[in-house]
Amino acid sequence: MTVLDFHVHAGTKGHWNPWIISFFQETNPEFLLRFGDAITPEGLLEYLDSEEVSQAVVLAEYSPKTTGIVSNEWVASFCQNTDRLIPFGALNLCGETDTGTQAERCVKELGCRGFKLMPTYSHFYPDDPRLLPAYEVARDLGVPVMFHTGSSIFKGSRIRYGHPLLLDDIAEDFPDLAIILCHGGRPFWYKEAEWMLRRHRNTYIDVAGIPPKQLPAVFPRLEKHRDRFLFGSDWPGIPSIRAQVRAIRELPLSPRAIEGILWENGARLLNPDR
Repeated sequence: MTVLDFHVHAGTKGHWNPWIISFFQETNPEFLLRFGDAITPEGLLEYLDSEEVSQAVVLAEYSPKTTGIVSNEWVASFCQNTDRLIPFGALNLCGETDTGTQAERCVKELGCRGFKLMPTYSHFYPDDPRLLPAYEVARDLGVPVMFHTGSSIFKGSRIRYGHPLLLDDIAEDFPDLAIILCHGGRPFWYKEAEWMLRRHRNTYIDVAGIPPKQLPAVFPRLEKHRDRFLFGSDWPGIPSIRAQVRAIRELPLSPRAIEGILWENGARLLNPDR
């Protein structure tokens, strides 16, 4: 079965703050030993092959107070020579350029296929008026927007910005914008995240950071909403993507649901006309 990992981080030690490097040293020391300051597209593809992953969404981030900065330009360049690595951009609310202009450049010039926003890391509410032009651009260009929801252990995080219901207004006001709730509101707001799927047809949950064995318990309607769950590993925050995939394949779900999580749902978001 083909696997699309919708939640992968790439960067060097220079991109991330010291406490993020310490986290990798504890959770995935092989990442630093293998890649460290020398991660390359070829090296990541070789690793994905070893983990039996066909494609991966690679995320830019602008969170200088918390995790660090991995620029849109760096991610776009990193992914540019292969269709197996799919670049997603970030937005800077503190810059001089408005977010609509940033978003349009990100997609049209850099080739990004979507956006990842991190409210808990950059300290903003998803309905911040400064972001509305970017949502309009994403909607008009047919690209999804991912939001970190739920908790974080990282220094500098502000958890109040991560409540899934903060996305209710956005989903209502932009019904044609695909909205992905990363981490499904873990661990406080699983019910609220799943409720968003029931209320808004344009919302999705990426399961990154949630132990696969817990998925049927924390999302009891997962089978019913099987077309709106996406696999994400959050690598390199975990040591093995393949172990996560194997655990999902062993869940008491229909083959159709498992295929949707691991491939079909994400591929449909990236290619809405398919």
